[in-house]
Amino acid sequence: MMTGKRPIFRAGVLLFFMIALLGPWMYDVIHVPVEYTRDKPFVRLEGDFCGLPLSGFQFFKWFTGGLLYSIVDLVKGTFTGRFRELLAGLSCLPLIPFVTTLLLFWKRNTSRLRVINLIAWILAFILTLTIFILQKNEQGFQLWGLWFDILLAVSAIVIEFLAAKNNPAGNV
Repeated sequence: MMTGKRPIFRAGVLLFFMIALLGPWMYDVIHVPVEYTRDKPFVRLEGDFCGLPLSGFQFFKWFTGGLLYSIVDLVKGTFTGRFRELLAGLSCLPLIPFVTTLLLFWKRNTSRLRVINLIAWILAFILTLTIFILQKNEQGFQLWGLWFDILLAVSAIVIEFLAAKNNPAGNV
């Protein structure tokens, strides 16, 4: 179906993924009483709280850093039970499709790698949607980077599924 278009599609997916990571994914929430004004780039979220929009790059850096510190503490034997940081490692799963798409772009297009890529996109979609749902404020709709990534994941899932259905052998 898309023999000549696959490399172009995958290059586009990688480019759009980078654009999605440049956009806001979450807010770093701080307490600012209502009587005080908020200055740009902060956004009034709800009640006494404002938020600083964080890009996808900052989001993954933040959660990956906490995960790495927890793993180092676990190895050293100084881990004090911060399982929330270990669970934050799940937030790194939306980055896996970037790696699998790079592999498909770079290596031979096998059916096994295509299935892994499809599963990675499905997991990324579920976890990115979960990140959106966990935003506990009405300003979550302004997180265009997160929305763009959700749209990209849905598009990639549909196109990869159709490509696998029309060309099950995985030959380029």
